[in-house]
Amino acid sequence: MPLLIPGPSSPLLTQRLADVCGYEVAKVGYRVFPDGESYVRVEDDLKGEVAIVIQSCSPPQDKRVIELLQLIDASLRAGASKVIAVVPYFAYSRQDKVFLPHEALTSRIIARVVEAVGASSLITVNVHSELVLSYFERIKALSVNAFPEIANYLASLGLRDPLVLSPDKKRYPDAQRVAELIAGEAAFLEKKRDLETGEVTTEEKALAIEGRDVVIVDDIISTGGTIVNAAKVISKGSPKRIIAACVHGLYVANALEKLAAAGVGEIISTDTVESRTSKVTVAKAIAGAVERLLEG
Repeated sequence: MPLLIPGPSSPLLTQRLADVCGYEVAKVGYRVFPDGESYVRVEDDLKGEVAIVIQSCSPPQDKRVIELLQLIDASLRAGASKVIAVVPYFAYSRQDKVFLPHEALTSRIIARVVEAVGASSLITVNVHSELVLSYFERIKALSVNAFPEIANYLASLGLRDPLVLSPDKKRYPDAQRVAELIAGEAAFLEKKRDLETGEVTTEEKALAIEGRDVVIVDDIISTGGTIVNAAKVISKGSPKRIIAACVHGLYVANALEKLAAAGVGEIISTDTVESRTSKVTVAKAIAGAVERLLEG
């Protein structure tokens, strides 16, 4: 039977996946040396078993990536027949293409290193760019969709005439899918990002908002700037309440405080990045992907 190898960033999700799949969780030892280097050891014998490493690579990304690679290597050294790497939040997925001369193509670097260390396949959740999956040339890489699970949670909130809003056109299909599942309406705003400074601006748009529950959906909330801009535009239309829902809640640079100050009344995320807003689990979605890989 496959064994779950818990990464230090994903203990809650590992246990939820164990509950869904019925797999045992292996013992793993972690240590940090005085100079900051990470140490990982799989303490159980995995001889001939499939190891399923669960390690999200949220901030601090560099440390989490190294731990992921250590977990894959240690699992193989413990005798695993193969390793499925479950990386709920795939770090550097926003660095998926070159915009300026001589930039590093970091998402491709991560893909190549994961392959090189010995993973046999990879599962992630709502990868920021599908292009990232194409950088895995020797192993199968899958991205599962958490928005149906988010929609199920939203449906339990008793929303009034919900408007599901994407803060930019690129993520509009996600808004449409969520709106369909909760019997709401979907719309999107237009945003522009300065490639040099990273500053985001959002254009105002005429929308019927008064008295409605507005749900802003995005794949990632990092600094919160995109959602804050959208919330400020929405607030002018007198909504009943504003809810922000994302798959990956990173919340850097006081993002949660900024969202609250912009009028966002509730923030919802999944356990791809474990925090107090992780009200939705992706365990079932990941379990389905694991099952497909094992059967294939």
